[in-house]
Amino acid sequence: MRKNDVLKIYIEDYTEEGFGIGRVDGYVLFVPGTIAGEEAEVLVVKAGKRFGYAKLLKLLKPSPYRVDSACPLGSRCGGCAFWHLSYEEEVRLKGARVQAQLERIGGLSLKIAPPIAAEKQTAYRNKAQYPIRQIKGKPQGGFYAPGSHGIVGGAPCAIQPPIFNQLLEWTLAFMERHHLPAYEEQGYTGLVRHLYLRRGEATDEIMVCLVINATDFSLKETFAKELTAAFPMVRTVAINYNDRNTNVILGKRTETVFGPGYIEDILLGKRYRIAPQSFYQVNRAQTEVLYRKVMELADLKGEEQVLDLYCGIGTIGLSLAEQCKTLVGVEIVPQAIENAKENAKRNNVSNADFFCADAKEAAARFAKEGRRFDLIIVDPPRKGCDQATLDAIAEMAPQKLIYVSCNSATLARDLKILEQQGYTTQSATPVDLFPRTHHVECVAYLTRHNELPLA
Repeated sequence: MRKNDVLKIYIEDYTEEGFGIGRVDGYVLFVPGTIAGEEAEVLVVKAGKRFGYAKLLKLLKPSPYRVDSACPLGSRCGGCAFWHLSYEEEVRLKGARVQAQLERIGGLSLKIAPPIAAEKQTAYRNKAQYPIRQIKGKPQGGFYAPGSHGIVGGAPCAIQPPIFNQLLEWTLAFMERHHLPAYEEQGYTGLVRHLYLRRGEATDEIMVCLVINATDFSLKETFAKELTAAFPMVRTVAINYNDRNTNVILGKRTETVFGPGYIEDILLGKRYRIAPQSFYQVNRAQTEVLYRKVMELADLKGEEQVLDLYCGIGTIGLSLAEQCKTLVGVEIVPQAIENAKENAKRNNVSNADFFCADAKEAAARFAKEGRRFDLIIVDPPRKGCDQATLDAIAEMAPQKLIYVSCNSATLARDLKILEQQGYTTQSATPVDLFPRTHHVECVAYLTRHNELPLA
């Protein structure tokens, strides 16, 4: 197989990223924008020894699940994988992937629950991180092209609210008016790295955070004054300073220039403060669906001790606080813990304690102290829980365990370990928090072996 070969191929399956998989004489090609069952003419763009990547040139036999893209960025942007696929088939595919990973990686024979689809597939995100780069002498913002740091811009992203694109265009115009250079990755030069936006959908409050490749920004007051005059719904304007040679978006220091330094949003009737570094799910409507599922699985009676590991700003735990006796939340980000404490106070929750600590260290300490919880909830990052955390959870021996995951592969790996430590996975339910992307959330419910399955 060689680069620039033009081939006819049958698409038989999908990769984890949603690329179509085809074979030519045993050689595997990954083809973005194709659907299983399609026949296509493709151009090989990268050829390795065992597999390669190809670009779709022409459909010879299109799938009945193929639809016209509702996003003007379409296949040019690397953020979404499924604009060419009907949403019903996307949801089915995501469920099948979770099922396959639980079986293959986790060794589980459990049949998952039907995936919970999202009612809204466009303009659902409450967060955007736009890289800004200098292109042909002008600042350009957008998202990265597939497999690169090339910027795809010039059109609004369909999964972001329209106001975000307006804020991006305004910021680019501000940069031009004030002759502010965009960041250059190759030489680590230039000033403006990212535009970071967050929105409280229920409150319509917006946070604008400009990420600067410097330790100070002389136009910060001007930026905030002109921005808030143009967009009165902006509640907080912040400058984040990141002058390191890194792909990490936010630096360690954030300066609030206008407003309180946070925005607020409402989930299941409770009001939450969200700071720049705080974790908050990007899809509010589906987060409420997810949390209702957690509440259903928890089935609390009012006397339980609950531990919420990786609690963020406390949203999952606080949604359960009125149904349990005590709630303990643990999170490693100091600002998130401060937000969690404020969120408990402002929602009149008096039975919750929040601690700033690494999840595995906190779990190990609780286990060593002999502290027992009736329910433990974990919502780790994509890498999942480490062995020490799982060992400590098993030592504390909660009767119920709820595992919320945005990566079904690491979920499956961790469920296998927990099953070996005395737990049985009773259910797993995919919840689509990320329509049109290849990501999917999943909530698993486990009990100790001496417990009956949840009805």
